[in-house]
Amino acid sequence: MKQRYFLLFSFFFFLISTVSGQQVKVLNPDLKLTKLSERIWVVTHSFPWDSNSLIVKASDQEVVLIDTPYTDEATELMLQFIENELKTTNVTAILTGFHIDNLGGTGCLLRHKIPVYGSDRTCQLIDERSAKTLQQILSWLKSPEQDRFRQVYSILKFEKPDHIFPIQQGLFLEKGDLNFEVYFPGESHSPDNLTVYIRKLDMLFGGCMIKSLDSPNLGFTGDANMQEWPVSVKKVQEKYPTANLVIPHHGRWGDTLLVQHTLDLLANSTK
Repeated sequence: MKQRYFLLFSFFFFLISTVSGQQVKVLNPDLKLTKLSERIWVVTHSFPWDSNSLIVKASDQEVVLIDTPYTDEATELMLQFIENELKTTNVTAILTGFHIDNLGGTGCLLRHKIPVYGSDRTCQLIDERSAKTLQQILSWLKSPEQDRFRQVYSILKFEKPDHIFPIQQGLFLEKGDLNFEVYFPGESHSPDNLTVYIRKLDMLFGGCMIKSLDSPNLGFTGDANMQEWPVSVKKVQEKYPTANLVIPHHGRWGDTLLVQHTLDLLANSTK
């Protein structure tokens, strides 16, 4: 029995498969990494809802994370992958909002002394709303099958970034040969949602502000500014009109059609 368990665990940990021409590495049943290019990995954590964060290889010695998985444990597995597969421990992180799918693994990053960048408004919202946010999550986890998620979230703590910048100013971070443009266009899905654009890779991380093409609605809007959200998305659309790769926080990535789809969903939500 122990041997079967070990083989099953090894299967999940080392599995590499190809889906639609993309390499997928499964670190555990809840956590997978999809390789989009030699420099970009999408980290999808399903705990229990799918959420995307990013590993970006800035150079042979440097990696930048955009957001984290939901938990410290999943974030630890991601860091092990970076050390073992990408051969570096030189990691920097950027957080794009205060929700748990933005920063749930921040405690793990701080324990590894990884610099974590986030806005002053994100820190303020952690103080003001983190307890309410956790209670909201726990209210959604009612079925017996969700017990393991409920146990984790019942003791989870929101950790603040240790490198704080003014949200209105944004952040321009240079790592390796890449420039990370962290931009706040205004309130949207939450009061602090940021986008991150990497010009050399022509890649836009839209976070929860941008919805995937398979999203039939806007999802959770409890912290949203519904009046400003479409205004903010239009600013992003105008600022990055030709982004070749657009990655949402939830669902499949694509191109600028995701930005227009989000605007369409917002328009329909007011009808």
